[in-house]
Amino acid sequence: MHYWNDRLQLGKGSRFIKRDLRLLPLTEAEFEADFFLVPSSTKGQELWMGMVITRGFDDVLAMDDVQFPPPTVNNLANLLAHAMLRPLTDRDRQRPQTVHLRDRPHWPELFPHLQQLGIQVVLADDLPWFDRAVLEFLQHGAARHVPRTVLDEETIRHMLKRPFPENERTALDASLDLMHWTDELLKTGYPSARTGSPAAFDPLSIVTIHLTDEELRLILTETSVARTKKLRPRLEAIVGSQQGVPLPIHEWGRLVFSSCGAGQEAHIRERLMAIAEKIVRSLADAVGLERPPTLKK
Repeated sequence: MHYWNDRLQLGKGSRFIKRDLRLLPLTEAEFEADFFLVPSSTKGQELWMGMVITRGFDDVLAMDDVQFPPPTVNNLANLLAHAMLRPLTDRDRQRPQTVHLRDRPHWPELFPHLQQLGIQVVLADDLPWFDRAVLEFLQHGAARHVPRTVLDEETIRHMLKRPFPENERTALDASLDLMHWTDELLKTGYPSARTGSPAAFDPLSIVTIHLTDEELRLILTETSVARTKKLRPRLEAIVGSQQGVPLPIHEWGRLVFSSCGAGQEAHIRERLMAIAEKIVRSLADAVGLERPPTLKK
């Protein structure tokens, strides 16, 4: 993924593609993997790095920067896939028998997928090979111009055990939450060939939501709906009628996507986000699905 997302995203857009990983031989290798903060003398700039190392050999199989810190389960999935599919050493590509991880609340979502690949997960407070590799990396090559006290062995080991900082949610995160929820909603409107489960509802069924004239005008002028040939005339016909807007569920989903992140000015974006939230609440109630966590009230 190219943005911060603490929900696991596999397959398209991710390195962790189980179809490719299943083709690798399952070996007796044991990996240790985690993330660490590279100390810096520059305030306000944090560099988090992830690393995978083999137990018993000290081979660093993967090392990645975290583009949007703090690290998430997606960073871990991509890091492990890198170590298996494109190791930095001359070792053959492989699936390890065991992956040792520090016991963090961010990782459990990935465990079932590792188990499906025949990989056992072991949680621990200490990762001896990983911790030693980080200590050497920081003390001997990576952290120039950093006070010696910061690179003290005890300080580094304490740092490695600390919880990751909380992510400061932004308007982008809120938009992504709504779009992710809407995408999942629309998927449940169609039968699943993979699981054999039937559709939860008819995506062409009509849901009526009341939008004010101001809200309709914002949609018509500030979003991609302004360029549509069928949906725009239908919405224009409702402006001034004081009636609810009857649309199929899949078109309401389109309105959510077009409203999230639209608008050039901050106050317009905030207003469009409020419209998207209003639509999502109504759709959740109409089809009987749970609202996104941020919209529980």
